[in-house]
Amino acid sequence: MQVYGYLNGNRIDFELPGGWNLLAMAEPKDVPPLEDVASEVVKVVENPIGSPPLSEMVKDLGDGKVVILSEDQTRPTRTELIILPLLNYLNELGVSDEQVEVIIARGTHREPTEEELRAKLGDEILKRVRVSVHNPDDPEGLVLVGTTKRGNPCWINKTFAEAKLKLGVGTVNPHYFAGYSGGPKIILPGVCGRETIKHNHVLIRYEGTVQGKREGNILWEEMLEAARITGLDMKIDALLNTRKQIHKLYAGDVSEAHKAAVQGLLDVYGVPVPHQADVTITCGYPLEINLIQSGKAILLADLVTKPGGTILLLSACNDGAGPLMYETLSQRPEPDQVVDWIAQGKASTTGGPMASRLRKLLKSKKLLLVTLGLTPQQLADMEMGWAPNIQEALSSLDKIYPSADVLVLPVGGASFPYVE
Repeated sequence: MQVYGYLNGNRIDFELPGGWNLLAMAEPKDVPPLEDVASEVVKVVENPIGSPPLSEMVKDLGDGKVVILSEDQTRPTRTELIILPLLNYLNELGVSDEQVEVIIARGTHREPTEEELRAKLGDEILKRVRVSVHNPDDPEGLVLVGTTKRGNPCWINKTFAEAKLKLGVGTVNPHYFAGYSGGPKIILPGVCGRETIKHNHVLIRYEGTVQGKREGNILWEEMLEAARITGLDMKIDALLNTRKQIHKLYAGDVSEAHKAAVQGLLDVYGVPVPHQADVTITCGYPLEINLIQSGKAILLADLVTKPGGTILLLSACNDGAGPLMYETLSQRPEPDQVVDWIAQGKASTTGGPMASRLRKLLKSKKLLLVTLGLTPQQLADMEMGWAPNIQEALSSLDKIYPSADVLVLPVGGASFPYVE
């Protein structure tokens, strides 16, 4: 039976072994892109969910500073398509380009290259307004604005903290410990100091810090609290279709607009399956940049894979494993030990939580990767398998599971599979 997936952004078609039973090709809905993104930007900021319209927010701005936070290169939205019309509309409302600064909210991810900045924001934005990249390790660029109820000191980007109007632009997707990306993640971790991020991320120890859960997820709830403390005025989140085109926009209060965006995500990417599979074939797409981001597809596949089963991941991982990911996983630590390392600074706040979750998964399931950015030896060191292509991967799995129940998740980095 022929199915398909994505590798390095390209669709690949392949045949499943003859003895395998395809439970489901868990495809998201095919939804169209917005015909006029620029008009929709104005529409959603003037009809926001749970907050005043943008035109009301700028009335008392005067010559005050406006900061627009943009997600970074690890996320798939071309934020230029949202920020440029937003900038033009601010001009119409009397806000000059000189008043505006765009900050790349990278958290503890690596800094974007110039090429990645241009791909994200476009030349016009880079020419018209000041653009900076958040540095979580610069004490001169951080300011303490409060403390969360769990005692986490909220160190935030100083330029953002001092702005009179604070906006954010991101993407809604499933997230393996924050429930969903988008929403308050633009603040924490986006523009917080490393210590603040570290204190937040070690909350992965606690029950409920899983994909698909906001309320009752203490880690997400602290992210929301940080967004409230820092005074984020409006968040805009994009919902993409499987071709990475903007399908819908949500704007308004950081929690209420995010809640609506999550429902939109589930309507498009929620995929029911009849029961758990022996083999789940998933793709890191659209989050293929490294193993940390592609790991989200692995953990979503974990929900629908039997204990003792195998998850086959197709993902470019052009940036390799990601910050300190290989260094952590190659030591084969216990999951809780990784969380201790995050607190101690021995594991990355970016990769540590994923490393902990993957170590837990490997206790009951196997991982096999078809990837461009990791070597067979690196994967072996991390207790993962490697295959040079999809055909050889399937051939090796056919020998282990000659009559497997199989699921295929072509857009695994965004799909939300669940057993009916």
